[in-house]
Amino acid sequence: MQNIPADISINDLLTDLSPRLAKEGIEKGGRLAELEGTEFTLVVDVTGEGVYSYIVKDGKDFTVKTETLDNPMVKIALSKDDLQKMIATQNLDMLLGIQQDLTKVKYNALKSLKGTFKAELKNNDGSVFNIQTVCYGSASPNCTFKMKVEDSAKIANKQAHPVNLFMSGAMQIEGDMAFAMQTQPIFT
Repeated sequence: MQNIPADISINDLLTDLSPRLAKEGIEKGGRLAELEGTEFTLVVDVTGEGVYSYIVKDGKDFTVKTETLDNPMVKIALSKDDLQKMIATQNLDMLLGIQQDLTKVKYNALKSLKGTFKAELKNNDGSVFNIQTVCYGSASPNCTFKMKVEDSAKIANKQAHPVNLFMSGAMQIEGDMAFAMQTQPIFT
């Protein structure tokens, strides 16, 4: 993942930098043709800061709004404090990685998911980032993935496979295991 300026505001990160990086990632990855005919909708709700919504058509037309969307494919919720610390410590891979690596396979996986998963990412200082992801507004089934921030970055950067991290004990999963397995295509 690219270095993000440690002093970037949440607003600049989510309204400018994140969509720009996602668009560049899709273009550089040569995925425009495969994303033709798709519409991906995402809401990022930063408690204490605001709501940022994205509509991505055909992998190239990005619309960013500072208001919520009705029934987005994906809604991500995290606290302002967690996001500010993620920025300061350069630990944005899990948050920004999926958009930058959007493929038709991931789009189809997201399109079929209904449920909620939470990532509890443990930092070296013992603190934890909590990121909740809700697919199509569904509270259940649900699961929680627990791992170190470093391991989540390895997943986002394709340096580790989620199944391998789970099998080695580096990632724990609580809740609905079948649903957890359904989320795998968005992380590989």
